[in-house]
Amino acid sequence: MKHNISDLLDRYPAEDVELGGITPYSSTRIKEITMKKIMNANTSATQAKARARIRPTRLLIAAAVVAALSVSALAATHMFKGGELFGDVFSQDRGSALSQGQMDAIDRLVQTFQGQDGSIPAAVTDNGASITPIAALADENIYYLRLRVEAPEGTALPDLDWDRDEAVYQLFGPEAADRLTLEPAQGAYPADAFGYQLNFRPLPDSEPNDNVKEFVVQFTNLSDEGIALNDGVSKRLTIHGLWTQDSDKVYTPIFTGEFAFDIGLNFQSQLLDLAVDGLTWSTRAEDGFRGVAYDVTNTVKQMSLSPLSLSYRYTTTLPKDNNWIGAGLGPVEIVLKDGTAILCIQGCDTDVGDSQIGTRELEGFVVFDQPLDLSQVDYVQYGENKIPVNAG
Repeated sequence: MKHNISDLLDRYPAEDVELGGITPYSSTRIKEITMKKIMNANTSATQAKARARIRPTRLLIAAAVVAALSVSALAATHMFKGGELFGDVFSQDRGSALSQGQMDAIDRLVQTFQGQDGSIPAAVTDNGASITPIAALADENIYYLRLRVEAPEGTALPDLDWDRDEAVYQLFGPEAADRLTLEPAQGAYPADAFGYQLNFRPLPDSEPNDNVKEFVVQFTNLSDEGIALNDGVSKRLTIHGLWTQDSDKVYTPIFTGEFAFDIGLNFQSQLLDLAVDGLTWSTRAEDGFRGVAYDVTNTVKQMSLSPLSLSYRYTTTLPKDNNWIGAGLGPVEIVLKDGTAILCIQGCDTDVGDSQIGTRELEGFVVFDQPLDLSQVDYVQYGENKIPVNAG
């Protein structure tokens, strides 16, 4: 079944348009998100330890998709490594370059669309414009795609500043026929199971008055049935042009056409499974406004790390029929060998079944704002549980 971008005019406020995001949810996830709030739970004593902390993890948001790479950088005919194509995407907010280990982690995950000789592949061209997929960086939960967009000759694509221009680029228009879509091969997944959130941004341009602009597009996995974004299943991305959108949500087409690519093939998993089965965390979840409280125990069934995200599955005693307190895994920190602790901020988890009477089973993930060098991870702290990590 198709999962298109929802009506932008109704669901996407103008002040936020520069992220370009909108969410084609699966039917199950719509129910989950509307029913849940983040659990109001006690903070584990381990989180109060005096450590130097960074907070580079959030769920279902753009991962600071702004890079210093210019479009002219890709004109050179050599094979780019993943660090060159995506390194600055993650280092921009940090204010410093990624470590060599982080760059190596990106290199191992990146899928380039370049030819064996390092040349940029043939673009999809329509009505004098062309769009070219350059490279992709993906794991089970998150997918970054770098695109080169070339408008018809003589059309300038300047850098747009929302504060100055009160306009942004959009890879979709206001009508249903103009919407960007990502569609898996027919019959590959159960009906209504595939869903995602879309975010994108143009990259800074060293030649802002020419007709070329590059974008990094981000898909965050909101699917059911254990569907992964890097599972090798054909996924057809279709873009119908490039528009600008102003503060009144008026769309102005720069060019239109049909530009389609298969971006779902040839990805490998780099998940590191952790020894967590049976670990527990208990808390008292309270909603003081409504006077509702529950004694909750979570039991972890599965937890895994990739350089881009943390995935987990657990059971909880929090009742499914409570409408005020959402289930959450609990406090998780990734502790590096240098003592740095990365706090994993979780969002709404998804019910995947009842394991027994009175106990629910849920799953979720956290996307990192910075790629993780697994070789530098010492352990994962879950509540009072210290989980060793051996990345080899």
